[in-house]
Amino acid sequence: MKQFRIILAVCAAALLSATSCIKDLEIAPVDDDVVLPEMILTGVEQYEQVLAKCYVGLSTSGSSGESSADIQGIDNGFGQYIRALFYLNEYTTDAALCVWNDGTVNALHNISWTQSDVYVRGMFSRCYYQISMCNELIRQAKASQFKDDPKILQYIAEARALRLLSYLHAVDMFGYKHIPFATEETSVGSEGPAPKEDLIDWMNQEIEDLLAGNGLAAIRNAEYGRVDKGFVQMIKAKLNLNAPVYLSISGAEATAYYDKAAEACKAIVAAYPTLHDNYAELFMGDNHKRNDEIIFGVQEVNGSVQTWGSTQFLIFSCFESGDAVAGDRLWVSDSGWGGTLVTPTYLAKFDRAKDKRFMFWGGPNNYPEDLNSNTSFNSGWTSFKFTNEPSDGSYTSKGATFVDTDFPLFRSADAYLMLAECQLRGATNVTETEAKAAWNAVRARAGLGNVTNYNLDEMLDERARELSFECHRRSDLVRFGKFTGGSYLWTWKGGEYNGVATDEHYNVFPIPDAEYNSNSKLGQNPGYASASK
Repeated sequence: MKQFRIILAVCAAALLSATSCIKDLEIAPVDDDVVLPEMILTGVEQYEQVLAKCYVGLSTSGSSGESSADIQGIDNGFGQYIRALFYLNEYTTDAALCVWNDGTVNALHNISWTQSDVYVRGMFSRCYYQISMCNELIRQAKASQFKDDPKILQYIAEARALRLLSYLHAVDMFGYKHIPFATEETSVGSEGPAPKEDLIDWMNQEIEDLLAGNGLAAIRNAEYGRVDKGFVQMIKAKLNLNAPVYLSISGAEATAYYDKAAEACKAIVAAYPTLHDNYAELFMGDNHKRNDEIIFGVQEVNGSVQTWGSTQFLIFSCFESGDAVAGDRLWVSDSGWGGTLVTPTYLAKFDRAKDKRFMFWGGPNNYPEDLNSNTSFNSGWTSFKFTNEPSDGSYTSKGATFVDTDFPLFRSADAYLMLAECQLRGATNVTETEAKAAWNAVRARAGLGNVTNYNLDEMLDERARELSFECHRRSDLVRFGKFTGGSYLWTWKGGEYNGVATDEHYNVFPIPDAEYNSNSKLGQNPGYASASK
C-alpha cells in the first residue's frame, strides 16, 4: 500500500545525528538536536519509522521533504537520490542532456567532469548516506531487546537489501577499488575499500543470505513500496551481469557470473510470467497499481511526500514554463522547467510508426529534432514517458504542483532482456529458445515483431527503447564497451555536435575530493587528479 512511505518520523533524523559514520563522510544531518537512540527506539514501531527513513531517502532531500536537507553542502533542488542517479546515468549518455547552466551540469554530457564535480559528489554522498542509515538501523536492531521479534527481523532484512542497492550503485558508478566499505559493525570512515573480489563476493553472499532467509517477503508478496526477494534478485542479476566488466575478466571466470545473473533473471521471469499489457500505464500517476511488472517503485504522493527529484523532476524538466498544452497533457501545472532534451541519435533507434515506446515530441511549438544547440530548450525534442495522468481518469484536476507518479526502479521487463543478454554472453543455464522468448515478449508488448538481429548490438538498442529515462543507460553503455572511446558517437558526446571520442577513465566517476581528502585509507580512480594527502 502506498501509505508506507508516509511513515516519516523525527526519530530517524535524531538517530542519525548520533552516528559517527555520517560525520566521517562530512555529510552530517542538519538537525543539531542530538537524541540518543535508546531514548527514541522504545518499541518495535519506532524501528519501522526509522526503516521508513531508509526508504524515503531514495526520493526526498530530508525527512520533511524539500524544506529540510539530510546532507550539508548539496543543494536541496538536485540533492535527491533518484535525481542524482538520473544526472549521472542519463545526462552522460546518448539518451539525454540538460540545457541549463547550473553548476557543472554541462560537464556531464560533455563527459568532462572532475573529482570536484558537485553532481558527482551528490550521488556519492547519497549512496553513503543511505548505507549509513541502513547500517545504523541494523546495528541498533541487532542490539535491542526486540532483536528476535519477527517484525524486527523483517526490518533488518529490508535494511540489508536497501544497503545492497546503494552498494550496487556505488560499485557501478565509482568502481570497486577505492569506494569506502562498511557494515553495521564498522563506520564508513574507519575502513578503506575492500579488496576487489571481496566486495563483489560480500555482496553476493548478502544476496544469497537474504534469498535463503525468512526476513523478506517472497517475490510479489511484499506490501507495495517495500522490498522483497524479487528486489534482491534484480540486484543479483545486475551485479553479476556487470561483474566481468568491474573485475576485467573474461572466459570461464566471466561465464560463472553470467550464470548467476541468468539464475536471478529466470527466477523473476517465473514469478512475472507476463508483462503488463499497457506500457504507458507503467509511468502514469497511478502506476502503484502496476505490481504485475513493477518490482520496486520509489514512491511519490502529492501532498504527502513532496520533492524536486524523482518523477517530479522527470516530468517538470521536460516542458517549458507557461506551456499549458504540455501541462494539460501531463496533468500538472504549466510551471515547467524546460531542461531535459533527447538526442537525435537516441530518437533514431525507434520505429516511431510502430513502437509504442516512442514517447517523444517537439512540444506544441514543433521544435526541431536536430538538437543543434545544447543550451537552448527549443532546439530539440523531449520525453513525455512519465506523466501524472491517471490511467483511469480518477483525478478531478489536471493542475497538480507535485506528482503521484512512482519511479519504477526495477521492472520485470528488464529481467526479460537481461536473461537474453546472459545467453548471448555465454551463460550455460539458459537456452537460446528461452532467451529469444523473453526478448520477444518485450517486443510484442511494444507492438513489434520478433527480434531478427539476435546479437548484442541489437540488445543494447532494445534496452535503450525499453528502459529510456530509467537510469540504466550509462551502465549499459559501459558494459557493452560503448560509453567512452570513439566506436560509438552520439550528438554532443564530448561536447561536440557530431560527437568525439572520450577517454576510458570516464567509465567510472572519481572519488570526490571531499571524501578522498578526509579518509587517508582511500585512493583515487585512475585518470583523476586529487591533491596529495
